[in-house]
Amino acid sequence: MKMGLGTAIRRLLDVEKKFQAGLRSAEISAERNLLLTALDNLELDIGWDCNEDGVPDTVEIFKKSASTSCCRILPGSGNSAKTDEPKKASRVRRSRK
Repeated sequence: MKMGLGTAIRRLLDVEKKFQAGLRSAEISAERNLLLTALDNLELDIGWDCNEDGVPDTVEIFKKSASTSCCRILPGSGNSAKTDEPKKASRVRRSRK
């Protein structure tokens, strides 16, 4: 079975809403876990180095960027087609505020 990424995310949001509202039936829990497992098979290759120290930043940069707008994701140079070569990570620039 194939499902579009948007459809899977929309379904997960619907299921998550029910789950968070306390409707944690075996069916809802199983569907939630299946959707999360399926989505986790897709990986995002994003490079973060907002302070330009040469060391990749952690996922915590999402929280910091949301509150300070310090970083932005730049488009990568590769395409989405699968190849044997590893994709280069997109780099993030620090704003000059």
